[in-house]
Formats: sequence, structure tokens, C-alpha cells
Amino acid sequence: MKNLKSATFLKMVFRLSLITMIGFIPMSCGEKNTESESVPSMSLADFPALDCSTSTQPLSVILASKVLGLPYQWWQDQAVTQVWYVSIDWEKTSLTESQRDLLKSKLNCSTTHGSYMNLLDGKVELIIASRDISRDEQKYADSKNIKLITRPVGKDGFIFIVNKNNPVNSLSIKQIQDIYTGKIENWKDVGGNDATINPYVRNANSGSQEKMETMVMKGLTIIGKPGMETGTMAGPFYEIRKDVNGIAYTPFYYYNIMTRGQDYAKAIGIDGVHPNKESINNGTYPYVSEIFAAIRADTQRDSYAYKLFEFLTQNRARSVVEESGYVPLSSTANAF
Repeated sequence: MKNLKSATFLKMVFRLSLITMIGFIPMSCGEKNTESESVPSMSLADFPALDCSTSTQPLSVILASKVLGLPYQWWQDQAVTQVWYVSIDWEKTSLTESQRDLLKSKLNCSTTHGSYMNLLDGKVELIIASRDISRDEQKYADSKNIKLITRPVGKDGFIFIVNKNNPVNSLSIKQIQDIYTGKIENWKDVGGNDATINPYVRNANSGSQEKMETMVMKGLTIIGKPGMETGTMAGPFYEIRKDVNGIAYTPFYYYNIMTRGQDYAKAIGIDGVHPNKESINNGTYPYVSEIFAAIRADTQRDSYAYKLFEFLTQNRARSVVEESGYVPLSSTANAF
């Protein structure tokens, strides 16, 4: 029954993610469309086909809106997930129906792995992903004799979350590793309640799972428990909301979107350092990763796709990256 409810919830989350791309406008949280002279402009016909990770979808939409001169808005799903999204404010545009359809076809959100595969298969021209290309994706690229150019565009933290009623506020790197290798199985061994730890994991090839394996575990084997895998970005939050003994991991960026205005989950510190914009920016938090833009190496340098890629990977894009919720590569951090 648990798995059935979880699956139903995750399907609803996926449908809601698609809503951002098809123009449904629920309760608005205010329009943000700060102009920037450094943002390149191009016509809808010239605008390249994009793809992105779930967590980088706001950056993709904001970028497209600014480049095309279209209004956009942040809004919150009030019905199920309480997640904040950003979408083009279709009602305030002068686009025809065919132009809307064309733009929607160019704004894809196929998850991290899906984005890389679509780029390698030539289905899209540029992607914004939550991580660099994975080992499996690189093998696929090599098999097709395709090379990518990947460059970082912003910073994000990789964090661990627990239920708000869990008394544990910080864990060491070693304790995290021991929990996920099965050496530590009870919260009392790390200063918590006498209860079995439920360590949730993400699905293979997801951005979060790749970061967990490479940044945190560093070659150690994760001992997965039956029913502990979550298949979407929202999955860890769904589990932690109802499981006081659970622990899960997620991008810091997504944590802020999922828990804004709510208190069912908390981000724990690592070796006493808690994740926030300042600790991520200055590197004192131990798990800091980068989000990437990627393009095929055979892309023409005078193409609009390459021009947009160059903009994203230069200092000129700092304001766009920051507005989307990420930490620019070089910036003075302000607290969230």
C-alpha cells in the first residue's frame, strides 16, 4: 500500500512538472522579469531547442523568457507538493497559438540523464543539467563518437535531510558513509533516538545519485534496502515528510523550493557546517557541486545555440543564474 501511494504521488508530481511547460497558471507569487542589457536577444525561430534537469527548469525558463523578451512568473502548487515553479506568463504574451506550440517544443525538461541522452542523440541543441556528464553517458557518447563541451554555470550544495522531529542536527562524513554502507543502522549510534535508520536513495543515473556515489561515498558500496529508492526529485521529501526515522539527500536548491514556507523537513549539517548560500559560496560546506551547460562539440560556433551556451558560461549570466536560485560561480553571497 505504501508503494502504491508513493507511486501515485510521484505520478502527480511528474504531471505537475509538465504543467510548467504547457502554460497552466495557478496562484501567482508575483512576476519577476528584471531586464539585463547583457542578456542576448534572438527571435523565436532562432531560439535553440533546450533540455534540462528537473532542478534546473527555472533557470531554463527564466533564460528563455529574458532572451525572447517574454513575461514569466513564480507560482506555488497548492494542491499536492507545495513546490514553487516558474513558467512563462502565457496570458500576457502576444504569441499566436502556433508560436506557443513552437516554444513549448523547444523548452524540454527530460531530467538530468534524459537531457544528456537527448543532446547526444541530436534531439536538442543545448542542455542545462544538475551535473557534468556521467560515466554511463560518456560511454554512450564514445560509442557514437560524439564529443560534448560541458562548462559549469553555477554552484549548488548536496545536502542530507531528515524529518523535523528527528533530534539529529549534524552528522560527520564518516557517519553518513557508515549509514549508507549499513555499518550504522540505529539513530542512537549518532546521537538520535533508539530507532532503525531508513536511508533513502535515488534512482540510478539521476543527478543526485551520481553525486552521492562520487562526492560522498567515493567508491564505497551503498547498501540499498527494499522500498528505499525514490524515482523523482520530490520523492525524498514525500518520504521524509512522513518518516521520522528517514534520511535522504537532495540538491540544496531543490530543498529550498520544496520546503519554502513549511517545516516538515530540515537540512542537517556535515561535520557541524550547515548548508546555506554563504557556506556553499565560500566552500566551507563540504559537498558543493556545480550545475553545467552542455553542447555538442560539432555545434557551429556562429549558431544561436553556441551563442547562448557562451552567454550561460560567462560572467554576464550571473544575474540570471542567481535569480533562478543558484549560487553564481563568482558572487558575494546573500542569505536565503
